[in-house]
Formats: sequence, structure tokens, C-alpha cells
Amino acid sequence: MAYDSQVVRAAREELERRRSAAEQRAIALREELTVRFPRLREIEKELAAALPQITHIILTKGDPAAIDELQAQNLALQEEMAGLLHTAGYAADNFEPQYTCPHCEDTGYADGKMCECFRQLLQAEACRRLSGLSATKLTDFDSVELKYYENAVDPKLGISPRRHMENIVAGCRSYAMHFSPQSPSLLMTGPTGTGKTHLSLAIARAVTERGFGVVYGSVQPLVRRMEADHFGRGEGGTEEQLATCDLLVLDDLGMEFDSPFSRACIYNILNARLLEGRPTIISTNLGAAALKERYGDQITSRIIGGFEPLLFVGKDIRQLRRREAMV
Repeated sequence: MAYDSQVVRAAREELERRRSAAEQRAIALREELTVRFPRLREIEKELAAALPQITHIILTKGDPAAIDELQAQNLALQEEMAGLLHTAGYAADNFEPQYTCPHCEDTGYADGKMCECFRQLLQAEACRRLSGLSATKLTDFDSVELKYYENAVDPKLGISPRRHMENIVAGCRSYAMHFSPQSPSLLMTGPTGTGKTHLSLAIARAVTERGFGVVYGSVQPLVRRMEADHFGRGEGGTEEQLATCDLLVLDDLGMEFDSPFSRACIYNILNARLLEGRPTIISTNLGAAALKERYGDQITSRIIGGFEPLLFVGKDIRQLRRREAMV
């Protein structure tokens, strides 16, 4: 897909930062080790002096045996250098920059084509600019407070709400840990304040940290972006980015302004992702009947049929915290 010029510039700046950092690390390592092992500097000088000698012999059609001798000396010097580096705990090639991407050496291009690392940077930057992740304090799994869920057995669940939510948290943690672009889609349903947003953010954070392109946001602002694109007021590309990112997290489905345009946007995005097998996470307060009443059969059937359900239970944690603070 085509990316905005600011996205391309930011991705290129990151490549330049990586390349510069690798080169600076190599320079710093050389300086450190040549101080510790002065012989390394001597070896480098001897290796550098051998090249013009070999060139001179070739140009003057000198004795080929002299070339063989110089090459043997170079090999011995290289082995000596490797031994010194090994003593210091480094590999023989550590004087060369250790680039993040050895394929393109952090230039973004290899064999005349855009490198996959550059594509990933472009996607991640585009997702970051589109996503609410950049403006939202991300949560994690360890900050889930299970103490707010009741510990008595609920007859409908067969276990306590606390144990049920422990299982939900464990499942979400495993989902994030093993996430791939072929992971299943998740439907988080349940009352307000039971942890749906918290856990969807925790998944988004963990998946983002693993290098995947994640777009997180409430449905309404994302629909507004698509509307701006549709009427020529936006930068464009929102719908394509939502349809093609590695993971799309739609928070608070059902809280957006209801209109034929918003329903069409939601349908197009969900349908495109399901057809391509791309995972989506939806959190909503609406049950199956309410989803059908609001969105109709087309959208609801895709959600119910294409998503794994996660039922959140319990009381509104935000209210429980407010009561604690008032005591």
C-alpha cells in the first residue's frame, strides 16, 4: 500500500538511527579493545599495508610466490586477531557493524528491492499514527486486579467469577504471547467496567512489543477518520490500514454514533479481515441479541460466526474503586 510521506520519513529516520547506532557500537568496540590489546592495532596496520603490496606485485607482474606469501601472512594475522577477540569474549566479525537487519544492513533495500524490515517499519509507523495506542497509557496483564471479582461460586458459571476471570486473563496472556497474523479473532462481551478494555489494551501492548502492526481504538474515532477520507478531508488510506494491519482492536463497539455510513464501515472492515483471515479483537457491552438489533444480520453473523467469545463477568470495577477511595 502507499504510505503518507510522514510515515515514510519516520521509517527512514528509524533505519538511519539503527544503522548509525550499529556503526557507533563497532567504533566504540574497536577503540575499547585496541586499548586493552594494543596488538590489535598493530595487526590492523599490517593487514592494511599488505593490500598495496599485493597490488604492486600484480601490476608489475612480480613473483606470484610473493603474493602467496603475503596472503599466508594475512591469514595468520586474521587468525591471531580472531584469537585475541575470542579471549575478550567477542566474535571475529565484531569489528564490523552488527546491523539490526543483516540482509539490507539497515538501508531498507537489498538486491534492488525494498527489504522486509522497511515494510514492517512502514506498517508499524502507520499503525502507530492511526492507533489510539500512541495516546493511551497501555496496561499490562500483571496490573489486572482480580480481587475485585467475587470468589463465591456462581451457579451459572459453575465456578467463581474470580476463577472465571483468572482463566480469561490467562487465555489473553497466552493469545498475546503466541500471536501471529493467523491468530483467531476474539469477541469480548460483558457489562461495563469488567476489564474488557484493560485486557484488550494489554494484548495490544504485548503484540506491539513483539513487532506486529497493531491498530487500537474506539470505533467512533476510527469511523470519523474513514468518513474524512471518504469526503476528501483526510489523508486517505484509513480503511486499507484497518483492513490490513496485523491486529485490529475495536474497543466499545456499539457506543459509536449509529448511522448507515458507520454500519457500512464496520461491515467492510470486518468482512475484509475475515476473508483474509486477519485477527480482530472486539470489546462490547452488547450481547448477541443487542448486536443483531443494532447492526442487523450481516454484521452480527460475521461477528458471532467468526470470533471466539470471551464472556466477562463481575461488577463495575471503576465504581468499586471509587467506593474504596471514599472510605
